[in-house]
Amino acid sequence: MKFIHSLSEILHSIEKILAIILCIFMLISLSLGVFYRYFLSSPLNWSDETAIFSLAWLTFIGGSMSIKRQNSAAVTLFMDKMNGKTKKVLIGISLLSVLLFALYIFYLSVMWLSSSNIMIQRSNSMQLPMIIPYLSVPVSFFFISIHTLDLILKNFQGKKEAL
Repeated sequence: MKFIHSLSEILHSIEKILAIILCIFMLISLSLGVFYRYFLSSPLNWSDETAIFSLAWLTFIGGSMSIKRQNSAAVTLFMDKMNGKTKKVLIGISLLSVLLFALYIFYLSVMWLSSSNIMIQRSNSMQLPMIIPYLSVPVSFFFISIHTLDLILKNFQGKKEAL
């Protein structure tokens, strides 16, 4: 259990660093794109692509971070009225369903990325292998799985209420 918690904390630290780097990438890319297009009349064809790929990674990493921080959107109308063991069981069921969903999407994305045509695809402007932006899905859902497993363990230990 300590291993899962430590792994979740390490992954969260990595996610924070990645989020900062991706935001900086997006800011620089879009700023350069605007500057070159409107002030130098010579648009950069790679700046939009860089920003889009950074945004895709940032979206999935941000989703994982929201699970870790328990800041994801939730309807708590019924949960607020529950207490004790019933609430703990319902939270456990909801976390288990999130874990199963994350593992299923992780499995599907790994199967999708292991197909032969993915490895030969390249982006239009930068000729970047498309596996790089596509990897955002399995990586983030793996992170989500670890964070959710940590929350499940915390919920059943009774240390901290999850969700």
